[in-house]
Amino acid sequence: MEIIDAVQLRSQLGAFLAERTGDIVRSWVDEVKKDPRLTTADRLSDHLLEDHIPLLLEDFIQVLRSGDEETGIGAKWNAVKHGAERWGQGYSYKELVWEIYRLRRVLFDNVREFARGKPNELDVFSLACSSADSFLNELECRSVEKYAEESETTVRLSNEARLRLIRTVSHELRNLLNSVGLASALLSSDDPESIEFMRGNLDRNCGHMKQVLDDLLDLSLIFSRQNVAKPAWFDPRSLLKLLEAAHRPVAEANGVIFRSSIIGELGTIYTDELRVRQIAENLVSNAIKYTPTGEVHLRFEGVSTNDWAIVVEDTGLGISEADRQHIFSEYYQVASASPLRGSGLGLSIVSGLVDLLKGSISLESETNRGSVFRVVLPRIHGVLDLRAQ
Repeated sequence: MEIIDAVQLRSQLGAFLAERTGDIVRSWVDEVKKDPRLTTADRLSDHLLEDHIPLLLEDFIQVLRSGDEETGIGAKWNAVKHGAERWGQGYSYKELVWEIYRLRRVLFDNVREFARGKPNELDVFSLACSSADSFLNELECRSVEKYAEESETTVRLSNEARLRLIRTVSHELRNLLNSVGLASALLSSDDPESIEFMRGNLDRNCGHMKQVLDDLLDLSLIFSRQNVAKPAWFDPRSLLKLLEAAHRPVAEANGVIFRSSIIGELGTIYTDELRVRQIAENLVSNAIKYTPTGEVHLRFEGVSTNDWAIVVEDTGLGISEADRQHIFSEYYQVASASPLRGSGLGLSIVSGLVDLLKGSISLESETNRGSVFRVVLPRIHGVLDLRAQ
């Protein structure tokens, strides 16, 4: 019986798989999409579904060809990235495990093809499977470990957000109750000036409490599983005029110049106009609030044939680097930004709405130099049958 050279066999297996990498990835994508247990995968494009899998296979092939386990460091890092990416895409733990199982099945089918017809076919197949199994076990272990870390971090941040919510609402309720208590004490007062002062103070606190409660309701609706976008065709120019009419008087009353413009070709947009308006109004209101002097510029931009952007630029107080890391979190407020009170929910609402409309949001800012918020959205939301138009 011929003695198998394990090093040579692994090198041959690496060469064999290198020629089939594209086919392996495509077969795996097909298997994942056919598996009824992998429902999240149905929402992903082939490119997003592939993720780091092609890189992982390349690293595995490199290990097989070189025989040096240290060259597998790249595969380990890509496995970690894969786990993190799947968490961000909304995979469940079971889905992550099942898709790796599907990769195992496809890879073993190719290993079986590699071994077929060779002398000592069963031994060749066993040794080749052992190498593939080691690689897949490492992939599964590191991907799942990173997935679990991301999950734990999210739970921790969620708990911290709940604590901030309790503190925020408790603080606002205390302010309101203090105002009510003082107002009650002044009911028998004969001093008109004191009564008028307390009436104004009570009105302000009631108004702010209403804003907090409205923001909480908006946030709960945005993150509800039943919340869906309601797209329709609309003209962004008309929306821009409405936003300008609503916010220019507020800005000018605060001594701030308000400008609006359209850059590039936009045409009509197919998305949820109400949600777009909420995004723009939240960003513009924040910009006016935190710009003591200078200007706020709202503009719509044609980014590409597929995308457009809402850009809000101001010359206000700006946001520090430390705050920029948390600015879109629920209930987070920039402590030193302004004496003006806010619910701390505005930018979190914006972030949720942007996700709902399948867009992205970015921020450029510098303390005391102003901020630029940029929201990029698809011109057409979801699947649209143009023949119906």
